Amino acid sequence: MAIQDKTLSGAEHDWFATRSGLASSAPLTEHKAKFFSDQGFGGVGKPLTQMELEWLQAVAGTSSINEGDLWREACAAQSVPVTQFTALNKLHFFTGVAGSPPA
Repeated sequence: MAIQDKTLSGAEHDWFATRSGLASSAPLTEHKAKFFSDQGFGGVGKPLTQMELEWLQAVAGTSSINEGDLWREACAAQSVPVTQFTALNKLHFFTGVAGSPPA
């Protein structure tokens, strides 16, 4: 699936949509929940934010809970450009990481 637009929200949706196995029209939250669950970060009653934090910590290889630090480390771990801006790091990640990153 090609990225629908060059916005962070579009890139994020497309990244998870291509990995969740759900119809691309499903909401981002459903794509994320399915992806995180499939990667082993789901659980009965576990909030989506907790699943995402645990996945991002695994990708970044750190136990930090600071979102900015996590996205910088995740980008570095996946060999995509790293900046001082969290939103730009997320965009780089979602547009630069092919395949599923290791869990």
